[in-house]
This record gives sequence, structure tokens and C-alpha cells, in this order.
Amino acid sequence: MSRSAEVAEPLEARVRQSGVVPSRHHPHHPEALEPASLRYVLQAPRRGGHDADVAYATWRHVWTETLGELDGAERVFSDDFTRQDELGVLFHDDACVGMTAFRWVDFSARPAQEDSYFAPWPASARTALLGVGRRVCIGSYLTVGAAWRGMRGPIRAKELLLALAVERFLSSDADVMAGTLRNDRGMNDLAYRLGARALARDVRHHGVAVDLVVFQRDARERFQLTPLVEEVTGALVARAIEEKT
Repeated sequence: MSRSAEVAEPLEARVRQSGVVPSRHHPHHPEALEPASLRYVLQAPRRGGHDADVAYATWRHVWTETLGELDGAERVFSDDFTRQDELGVLFHDDACVGMTAFRWVDFSARPAQEDSYFAPWPASARTALLGVGRRVCIGSYLTVGAAWRGMRGPIRAKELLLALAVERFLSSDADVMAGTLRNDRGMNDLAYRLGARALARDVRHHGVAVDLVVFQRDARERFQLTPLVEEVTGALVARAIEEKT
């Protein structure tokens, strides 16, 4: 769930090819992630409303900072937020902890294969992806608000958000979830603990190394999570799906 681009590319193209996990510096925040205070929302961003507005503000702030550091981008555009089919947004009470974005595509169709998300994917990785499933969930923009980075009590936000994304994929009709994961933030190692399989390693994207991975239908059997995170993940996604329907 990540991305990278050349500085010479148009800014819109660079933003559309993004998804790298943001920078790790953050201000001090005293709160722990208390399971009883967590809420997970699954919502199409175009629906609008309070939760979507708060999510957009967090997304915009984080990705302006991240793409500025990586590419020198001075701003981000909203279309890569609004074009998502669904956002999985994690709240702690009223505060937005972070989110991931989801789109579902038929990867046997040429337009899906030529989607800007797959710009850093070599042909061999795209062929391998099609070999493990036609119905693909594209997971991207794993975003952690600056105040919630690092350990927050017994739970780390980025681990919980990725676990929630995998659980959301497993509750959908997709054959596989594709991810582009930044290695210098340890997201690739975290993904492998959550059942991911590598299609390509150490691909350069936004000037940093990323692994191109897939999560398949057996991902849950391969989880290496603490019992607390696994329990919280299952409960949050089940509740979010119930509230969505």
C-alpha cells in the first residue's frame, strides 16, 4: 500500500501514484489506544458527512507532508481521495487515528492493469498478480495521524490499521488484495506477519524501496498478531460492516 515517482512528472500523476506510509516524526501524545474507545467506519468518500470530512483533513495533512518530503510536492489534490470505493477510517473517540483506502477492480481488464496505482509494478509482478486472482482489492494510503504514531499502550496504530485492512479484504468478494509497502518504515515486515506474500522486493518508488505484495484468502491463517490486536480487529470490522449495511 504505497507509491513513488520522478520529480519531472506532473504533480497530479505523482499524487495518483502514491500510498507510501508517512514519515514517523510526531508530537508527543499522552493517550493510549483504548479498545473501548475505538470505532472503525467503512464509507465511500463521496458520500461526505462528518466522518469523511475529518478523514479527508487527516489524509490531506499527512500526504502533503509525506509527498513534500519524498518528491518536493507542494500540495496534494483531492481526486485520489475521492476516487476510492471505500475508506476504512479508525477513530479513537472523536479523533481520527488513521485510515486505509480500498478499490475493487477486475484485473483481467486492461484499464485496471494500466491503473496509475500499478505504475511501479513491473510486468512480471502484474502477471503474477493476475495469476493469483482476477477480482483484486487495491489497498492503498495507509495513513496514521502524526499524534498516533509509535506505540500507544499495547497497540501500534499502523499494525492495527493494516490488520483491519486485511480483515476488510477477507470480508469482501475479492480474490486477493494488492499492496505496495514501504520498506524503510517496516511496513513490508509487518505485512508478512499478516500473511502477505511478496511478488517483487526492493522496487524503487518515490525514491525509496518498496515490496509489492498480495494478501490471499488464507491470510488470516498466517496472522502473527497478539491476541488483543486480533480480537480488536475482528470486532471492529464486524461492527463496521453491520453499520454499513
